[in-house]
Amino acid sequence: MNSWLLEISLGPVQGFIAAARRSRDLWAGSYILSELVRAAAAKMIDQRAELIYPLASRVQRENPQQDSNLSNILLARIDGVDEEAVRAIASAVKQAARDRLASLADTAMRDWQGAGVTLRKDLWKSQVADAIEAYAAWAAIPAAGEGGRPAYRVAYDHLKQALAARKNTRDFAPMFATDVADKGVGVPKSSFDGLRESVLPRGRQQFPARFGLSRGEQLDALGCIKRVVGRTERFTALSRFAADGWLKKLDAEKRRELAGAYERLVSDDVALATRSSGSGGAGIFPYDGGLLFPERYAIAARDCQGNAAASTALADLGTVLRSLWKRYGRPCPYGVLLIADGDRMGRFVDRAQSAADHQRISDAVAAFADRVPQLARDFGGQCVFAGGEDLTVFLPLTVVVDSAFALHEAFTTAMAAVVADLARDDADARPTLRVGAAICHVLEPLGVIRQRAAAAEKFAKGEAGSPAQGNALGLKLHIRSGHEIGLRLRFDDPAGRAALAAWQAAYTQRHLPGRLAYDTRAIALHCRATGASTGVAAGEFRRLLDRARRGGGAEQIDDALREPLDRRRATLAGDALASATDATGLLRLADELILARWLSAATADEVSAAEGAQ
Repeated sequence: MNSWLLEISLGPVQGFIAAARRSRDLWAGSYILSELVRAAAAKMIDQRAELIYPLASRVQRENPQQDSNLSNILLARIDGVDEEAVRAIASAVKQAARDRLASLADTAMRDWQGAGVTLRKDLWKSQVADAIEAYAAWAAIPAAGEGGRPAYRVAYDHLKQALAARKNTRDFAPMFATDVADKGVGVPKSSFDGLRESVLPRGRQQFPARFGLSRGEQLDALGCIKRVVGRTERFTALSRFAADGWLKKLDAEKRRELAGAYERLVSDDVALATRSSGSGGAGIFPYDGGLLFPERYAIAARDCQGNAAASTALADLGTVLRSLWKRYGRPCPYGVLLIADGDRMGRFVDRAQSAADHQRISDAVAAFADRVPQLARDFGGQCVFAGGEDLTVFLPLTVVVDSAFALHEAFTTAMAAVVADLARDDADARPTLRVGAAICHVLEPLGVIRQRAAAAEKFAKGEAGSPAQGNALGLKLHIRSGHEIGLRLRFDDPAGRAALAAWQAAYTQRHLPGRLAYDTRAIALHCRATGASTGVAAGEFRRLLDRARRGGGAEQIDDALREPLDRRRATLAGDALASATDATGLLRLADELILARWLSAATADEVSAAEGAQ
């Protein structure tokens, strides 16, 4: 009898998490994937396998408000069995994950059918059966090491090679089982990603509002499951975080009046809104916030025609909102989706030479992930997914930079001890955190917003393999008109962070004019087109500062701002990484100023002013 290492990978992550149109879809996808991993890991424990990661203690407890999610990779040691027993354990573990998904699917189907919705059952069954990709590989642990490597490490290296080969050997199953092959003909695709057929009935049907179906929206089986699994008070909509700054402008009495009108929309006979208990700012307004925006309100008013209770409640809310919009302006319609991941984690994990080393790494990463939900709440946001160093978080616009730096500090602290032990002599193997944050309009589908956040995270990575790889925040502003602004801010650059914070404060206090950023960009582009020297560009920029006036007034910009602006331009001009594309530093400074202007916005009018400054 041998000892074995067994690794199982569940997915696809994209299908379970990223396919989304609403905040609830994103949250529910993360929850579902974590639940499948929990079921698989619990089966490993039942089979007397020793879990290396995730830790057994994490599998056996669950508190979605406080605990992090489980990652989709499982690694275990199995002693005293032959290869056929390992194969049987792998099969049982994969089946446990499928059984858990089937259980969630049955619950969701009962909910939809209980509401009078006639589903395409054949397609539903086929999609649920085909939803999980589960890959397994195993390797025997030899009696002795090889080539100076411990026996565990030899087995682990063989295991990773086997799993990579297994993943490359794809299973190409038919799109439909034979008995449902004709059921997909002419059926509309899911509105989430267009990959699977809709299981909703043909023709227009009035669906209960609690399922959150927009006019003409189609859902596959996984989409229907997400609309049920994530419908409790465990999630908060992105719109709530976008409206956070506006809500804080309201006095307490006005917020109570607004909350009273909103509460009537939460009842079962209306169900146009949901309560939210997960965000840090939920105490001042514990609802999703979507109807605070005129565009969303108009859509709801159109869709609830024919429902007397919903129309009456919505009209009452409209009376309150119109008064608030007139006095305070409309809420800022832009929120933030943040995605983070570890850099050099693969290289760092490869430093492990024993199961104990892997467990220490897993424990450190899990300790960091467990801190993320509370960190998000501290900044008025909410953690959607925290699977190790892989994070997805909703945030208000104004706190994105501070929250990113707080996440980086928490990661560094959690990993410090194990990094010191395993990578003390190898700087290239020390992991860092990279964070991508997409600033997007709340009317964009969540799937699109998540893709943009993933692109921002890739932007944060920088040039792979270079000394400056990762360890940075990548900010991407996606203006709904189609313009995009990007800014990469390294976590080991406190001066850059301080500069951005200073520009943000200056815009909030109206000490900087809105046009300054765009005039700076115009100078930079002109100098680049004419081949002007850095000295000429610097002189043009100083003249611009002399002419500029404070926002809304005739006073000059204070020297306390003009001098730091010019110093920052010089610093950026001397950045070797940027010199090839921005020798004057003015383009990067213009992007900093534009982002700072947007980060200071709390109302739609302030956003419009930032757009209009172009």
